[in-house]
Amino acid sequence: MTRTRRRLDRPVVLFGPMAAGKTSVGVALAELTGAEFVDTDALVVAEHGPIPEIFAVHGEEGFREAEAAVIARILGGEHPAGLVLALGGGAVLREETRSRLGGAHRVYLRASWEDVAPRLVGSDDRPLLHGDAEGSWKALMERRRPVFESLATLSVDTGRGTAQDVAAEIAASLCDIDEGVQA
Repeated sequence: MTRTRRRLDRPVVLFGPMAAGKTSVGVALAELTGAEFVDTDALVVAEHGPIPEIFAVHGEEGFREAEAAVIARILGGEHPAGLVLALGGGAVLREETRSRLGGAHRVYLRASWEDVAPRLVGSDDRPLLHGDAEGSWKALMERRRPVFESLATLSVDTGRGTAQDVAAEIAASLCDIDEGVQA
């Protein structure tokens, strides 16, 4: 059987607010393109422990340093099948991290509070959401949105479909098509 496959011409970096779907969209995009998927938050946790503990012991700056080191290592590595990299919500606030993303497709996954609220309300693993989750999330977005928008080479609304739908939209915009791939 012959099918059409999408192929990445360079790394794709997904960023946006917490709970926008970076991991689920990233997994779906990697499956669609045959690329390697890496989630920076998962690597930081594997290397340094749970995020709330990192924040408690080292503060946000300590977490951002660990995150920046992971991003530098991943983007500096070999990824023969391509790379889809999901960043933590605040990763792109560091100039050092933004400067490393120049050669990648930079995809801003937009989401509204209504989109993310079901995933965040009652969550105790998001150290930047204190007490009033909605107010904290919206305040973070007010500060981060200009950075997200200025960095993006593509912006996609994650509230309009499933992770697979969003991944297909990204692939259609960014990928070359390999026709006649044998399945």
